[in-house]
Amino acid sequence: MKILRRPFRSRQIKVRRQLPPSNWVQPWWIDRFREQTQSPETELPQSNNVARSWTLTGTLESVLRVAVDPRGLISVKPGFWSLDWWLRVDEAWIYPAQHGSVRQRVVDGAPVVETVIRVAGGDVIHRVYGARLEADYTVVEVENQASRPVALGLAVRPYDLLGGGRVEQIELNDQVLSVDGRVAFICGRTPGRLIVGAGGIDPASLIDDVIAGDFSVTCDAGMASAAIIVPLVHGSTFRGAIPSEEVSNQEIISRLPSGQQVAAGWGKHAVNACRFVLPPGRINDLFDASRQSILLASTGEDVDPAPGGPPHRAGDEAAVLMALAESGYRATVRDILISRAQRQNRLGAVIHKNLDVTAATITAADRALEIAPDPALAQALSEFVADGARWILANPAEGVSEALVAAHNLLVRVGAEKAARELSELLPWNVESDTSAVAYDENIDAVKLARSAFELSVNDPRKALVTLEELAFLASSTLNWPSRISPSTRTGTGGAGHDLCVTAWFVRSVLRLLVDDRDDCLRVAAVWPNEWHAQGVEVHRVPSRYGNVSWAVRWHGDRPALLWEVEEGPSDLVVKAPGLDANFQGEGPAGEELLASVPRRSVDAPENSDAPDAPSSGSFT
Repeated sequence: MKILRRPFRSRQIKVRRQLPPSNWVQPWWIDRFREQTQSPETELPQSNNVARSWTLTGTLESVLRVAVDPRGLISVKPGFWSLDWWLRVDEAWIYPAQHGSVRQRVVDGAPVVETVIRVAGGDVIHRVYGARLEADYTVVEVENQASRPVALGLAVRPYDLLGGGRVEQIELNDQVLSVDGRVAFICGRTPGRLIVGAGGIDPASLIDDVIAGDFSVTCDAGMASAAIIVPLVHGSTFRGAIPSEEVSNQEIISRLPSGQQVAAGWGKHAVNACRFVLPPGRINDLFDASRQSILLASTGEDVDPAPGGPPHRAGDEAAVLMALAESGYRATVRDILISRAQRQNRLGAVIHKNLDVTAATITAADRALEIAPDPALAQALSEFVADGARWILANPAEGVSEALVAAHNLLVRVGAEKAARELSELLPWNVESDTSAVAYDENIDAVKLARSAFELSVNDPRKALVTLEELAFLASSTLNWPSRISPSTRTGTGGAGHDLCVTAWFVRSVLRLLVDDRDDCLRVAAVWPNEWHAQGVEVHRVPSRYGNVSWAVRWHGDRPALLWEVEEGPSDLVVKAPGLDANFQGEGPAGEELLASVPRRSVDAPENSDAPDAPSSGSFT
């Protein structure tokens, strides 16, 4: 037995991950822990449960998702190493993880993350985004908008956003930095020098030594770290890239798109699906960003709503798929449904990452085909749905009632009358929504809060709006949410640092308040926020079971004019706008109506009551 134990023990030691000593420049979450404990003698934790907040980025064509923490630390290889950035201004080095004047944002709502630090009479901007050429890259740009030159350090660190990591070897060869034998970072130009640390020494402590320096470092303890140093004059930008594959072509850097180009591409993709013109405000900013970032949940053949987090509920996964469908991303949802149908096992189940997603997939498929009819896809999924319904009946779990109703709808849609009739006899037709209040303990369950906003939108749109505003207050500066949030620090305390399940429920909630097709009528503008008074709104081509819905509001003093158009909508369609005029009822797939006067509410109303000039009415064509 001793002979068998030795190699097993050696493998344990080899993959051991730990945080570096306390005298190192630590990740941002360690500083948050120190702030909360306020005791320098408290032993540092080995895992992050105090500041699990980050922002995901990636590309539409790739499954690669990279997380960036609120100070710009990039988790390149989770559990092993990350890429940090440092700045020298005049005679002092600044470490963003420890600096107070750091802010973060996304560019035009797209997953292009900018971390900005105010130094030397201006801003230095650290930018991270995904791009794809022959391979997938995570692009890192640092732009000096300050009034003086600075020195930039990009440091490989043996830790990540959740805890300790392990790096044994780092090597710089001209413009290519390798970590543990693999290409890790390609520089846009040759660095001035490489500062290395091993044996428990932080290269940050050696960064001012005037020595030539080595071009590699090895540490058997897994604490190797190194920083490349490059000058950054006023107005210049340094660019590098982290490849997802073993690629070392230095010429690739000049061919990569800029952050603004990438952001424009994400925005165009979202606008091509649906377009919204809402009054400026926090809800609008979050809705715009969320409709783009929800695409990060798609991996092409499946969804991964919470990278870096624990397993999620199947019902929340269904919400992600339906948010994609309701946002107009028809092709994305179609590819995922087909892939799941192909992976159904002989018992009728679909398992994704040890989670039974059979019911979730059928529920999402019903909604997707209801608002974007595709007879060929419905026919192709019919056998999958029938087998899945049998599995659900034999193995009831969360969402079983809703899934069986969805299965019946799908079978009716493809004309499988006998199977639909047999299933209908077993259905619990009264599927009730959960509108219970969110119970708060020390932390806020952001997924549950967002889900409650969606359920409240059924019977109490105004309360749903209040819940959405509460959720908006808890969002990060990069317009996303962790799974669980501390109400005092507004940072993540559990689950994923960027949970796309929250994003999905938020998107679905806002969409339902704008376009609701659940009943025997089309309901638009279910609620009209006070701050929208006398402001125009436009909604274009939102999928619904009646057809793609467009509507707009123009104001004539205190009277709103509602225009609507439903592509290929039924001639007897009834349209209501309860948030503007509870008594209004329009008819037909297109129309225009001047509604009753909407007085400005005194509560939360802006002080300036001067309404803008009323634009002329028009059409969607």
